[in-house]
Amino acid sequence: MDPGVSSWIADRLLVVTANLFNLLMVGIFLVRVKGPPGRDRALGIAVETLALPVVVALVLNGRAQRSAWMIGLPVLLVLFLALELLLDYILKLEFRTTRWLGPYLLLYYLSQMAMIGYAFLVSEPAGFVTLVTYFLSLAASGYSYSRVKHG
Repeated sequence: MDPGVSSWIADRLLVVTANLFNLLMVGIFLVRVKGPPGRDRALGIAVETLALPVVVALVLNGRAQRSAWMIGLPVLLVLFLALELLLDYILKLEFRTTRWLGPYLLLYYLSQMAMIGYAFLVSEPAGFVTLVTYFLSLAASGYSYSRVKHG
């Protein structure tokens, strides 16, 4: 595949995925407050599936020999999704009340910031859209925490 086409596809996949991630997180946080029990878990599984397009985009970026930024930034999201899969779905640990919460949240927010950065590298409008969906996610997180302590 032509490197220009690979890059174009990877950029669109990653920008769309970053925004879907943020919007699904909005859904998770709001459902924890108002939704039926367990619905946040279903949305969480949808979030986990976002690892697939990110990995595809990483492969495309690698094959196109893109800069370290274009490869490294999305890796943070893959790492976060892998950690989330391990802790929440495989080991089923209640880690959010332990000392592991800090490193988990650090990776969560770093992965979101990295995807905002990636989106801005793609284009300014893509970056601003991703920034808006991030702020929506942040607001929903604050609202959820104020109501149910993310419980």
